[in-house]
Amino acid sequence: MAVGNYEAMLVFSVKESEDAAKALVEKFKALVEKNGTVESVDEWGKRKLAYLINKESEGYYALINFESTPD
Repeated sequence: MAVGNYEAMLVFSVKESEDAAKALVEKFKALVEKNGTVESVDEWGKRKLAYLINKESEGYYALINFESTPD
């Protein structure tokens, strides 16, 4: 299969803490590295959501760019 370029925008709850959200970013990065190559991780940090999600108005944003096969 051909290798493709992908990006994943992650938005995590900051209800517990920003450190917990950062730990989840690292977890997803490790998951991607098992099946592909991480090109970059751009952590945007805590930002206001466009609308409430589960009664939360802020989320922790991170963008992961990676190469992987489609499967």
